[in-house]
Amino acid sequence: MDSLAWHLACTRPELPEPPRYTSDGWDKMTSDNRRRAVVALRKWMNGLYVETDETRAVADRLTDIVQENSETGPGAKAIASVTGASTLGKSTAVRRWATRKYVESIIDAPKGPAELPTWNPQPTIDADLCPVVWVNLLSGSMVKAFNSQILEFFRLSATGAAHQTSIAAVRALARHGAHTLVIDDLHLLKTDWKGGREVLDHVKYMNTELGEFNASLILVGTDLETSDVMSDAQLVGRLQSMSFSPYGIETSEEQHAWQQLLYGLEGYLLPHLPRASEGLLTSQLAGPIWKRSQGYVGDATRLLRIAALAAIADGTHTITPEHLKAVRLSKRAQAAEAEIDLRRRSKQSRV
Repeated sequence: MDSLAWHLACTRPELPEPPRYTSDGWDKMTSDNRRRAVVALRKWMNGLYVETDETRAVADRLTDIVQENSETGPGAKAIASVTGASTLGKSTAVRRWATRKYVESIIDAPKGPAELPTWNPQPTIDADLCPVVWVNLLSGSMVKAFNSQILEFFRLSATGAAHQTSIAAVRALARHGAHTLVIDDLHLLKTDWKGGREVLDHVKYMNTELGEFNASLILVGTDLETSDVMSDAQLVGRLQSMSFSPYGIETSEEQHAWQQLLYGLEGYLLPHLPRASEGLLTSQLAGPIWKRSQGYVGDATRLLRIAALAAIADGTHTITPEHLKAVRLSKRAQAAEAEIDLRRRSKQSRV
């Protein structure tokens, strides 16, 4: 992804909510109209983002760190890190925050020939303005690959030795007005080899150089707590760490948090399920939804989107346990659900 693709992604308007139909309204549609209505609803549902107390807390903390870094003296800054297992929604939450910050930061910027925002880093120099930069790290990345992705984001040449690309990457970030660099999939950095120390030192170098123009580094990745990044004393001393965890249901507090997530999903889905009763997800199906997803946000939202569309397709217009059972989820979710069933059967056999 380059800066133009990132700009378009950040500024693309969200799809409007499709019309809400009664059961009779769905039943009276012609097959072509029903198909078009389902397609529109599917596209809208697939783009849904459900904000939770957890995602709001992470977004607020990121804002505070970036603001503080912009106001302190030049040099190494606090590094924000967001971690957790896969399909917990961490990248989605950080990307949502990043796109909002990007849009906020370009509101008053003039547009260049390619409709990209522009600014003047120096009185006689015009450059594209990209206040928030997002890089999806490649697998097995080392120092030069890390730098190359930043340079390619700005459609710049990545030729030269590693130290040359390091200097060029920092200059590009400064020239294009970056105040935040987000590195997603940090766990893909190649630190488990004899040159791994060099990679970790480069992360520290980038943070120090970004700090010279009061910019911030945000690291996002899977299970960073157990990665080599956390074994570096200097990095740990700078890290402001946030983590996402699966929703549990053992305590009343955990159950309340789980129901709050489902309540948010109800607000989107139930108006399009005319036979669904209030509390369908938060009360009637809260347990089965958790069993199928084990509290992982990505699996839970996908489960309910597919189940809702199936309920419209078969004319029931409400989600049932059968709809939930019919959805094929990730291999992780399937294995965990099978383990839950195995433990339950084992417990019953001992009674």
